[in-house]
Amino acid sequence: MLFKLDRYLLRNNLGLLAALIALALAVLLLERLIRITDLIAGADDALQSAARMIGNLLPHYLGMALPGALLIAIIITIERLSRSGEIVALMSTGISLNRIARPFIGLGLVLAMGSIFISGFLQPISRYNYREIVHELKQSSIVTAFQERKFVQFDDKVVWTSKVDFAGRKLGQTFIFETDKKGNHHFITGHTGVLQEEPDGTWVINLQDAMIGDLPARITAAQGNRLNTARVTWKMPSPIKGYRDRGDDQRELTLTELLSKSYLESGQNINPAIAQSDMHDRMSRAALLIVLPLIAVVLGLHLGRVARSGGIAVGIVLLLLVQKLLEYGLSLAQRGVVPPWAGTWPIVILVAVLGIYTFRRTASGRSAFPAFWHHFRPVKQADTNDSPHTETNISTSK
Repeated sequence: MLFKLDRYLLRNNLGLLAALIALALAVLLLERLIRITDLIAGADDALQSAARMIGNLLPHYLGMALPGALLIAIIITIERLSRSGEIVALMSTGISLNRIARPFIGLGLVLAMGSIFISGFLQPISRYNYREIVHELKQSSIVTAFQERKFVQFDDKVVWTSKVDFAGRKLGQTFIFETDKKGNHHFITGHTGVLQEEPDGTWVINLQDAMIGDLPARITAAQGNRLNTARVTWKMPSPIKGYRDRGDDQRELTLTELLSKSYLESGQNINPAIAQSDMHDRMSRAALLIVLPLIAVVLGLHLGRVARSGGIAVGIVLLLLVQKLLEYGLSLAQRGVVPPWAGTWPIVILVAVLGIYTFRRTASGRSAFPAFWHHFRPVKQADTNDSPHTETNISTSK
């Protein structure tokens, strides 16, 4: 009976949870799809590159979608069971609210372990893979280097053109700006341009009615050289073979690497305070998933004849507030204002205390929060404001 109850409650919840996660992923990916479209435009393997980029973005957005989807799914599930009277029927047979909430807490624990795996291992690797794909596209595709009326930066170069005709390999007014290792700036401008592919696979740009010049790192009034010429040829940089090693910042490090502090021994330029703060942020967000089912059960439960509403709205507001507090605490920890653990764990502990407190009161048959106004309402003033009918009844009874 009890295992059948667990399966029944989870069956009512898991389908909704999966649908909410899919919806959240779709919404979150919409914004990034615009950038992906710009990156893959004109690429030889556009669909394959887009699929690889979206696949590497999924772990990042999945970690963001889990808390909201879990909270809302449980609230809706408990509301449905309450409206149909099934919660009342279960409790009338001696099944407590603690027992009803147990499968949801177990689900939160499973998702917390999944969140640790996602944020601790999948996200760092997929983030690095996504950056590698973007780098390859920028290195190999001419289209990503020249887009109409857009400043496009790759490595230490910035390019802009007013018009692109890839059928004829022609450019409109073109501006190229690059910075050397000494910090000096060089630029090339041309009224029109033509793209030509060399036998070795590199690309050359021939600019007509051009101007070339350079600017020192420190510019004074009379510094800087200019040269007007009828034609100038600029060879685009050859694609860089390979990509840098993983670990450019703390977000590319796995949880194991953060715990062992291996980034200090490898000489990576990563601030230890930022790295440790990120580690505590990942673990505390996973722990939050264990507490959310308690809050969701309280917000979705109603045992009276009149159904309550607003549980989902309250849950969303609460989750947004917690999210902003975690972001603010993380920023304080990364700046060294508070210890790395103090940026996020106190917030999660506060939410846990709130969830346990409200759930215990609800499970014992009381309201989630004490009705403090009853204790402070002046009795004499209430008697004075009673209606004449109430006074007559009292005198009659006496």
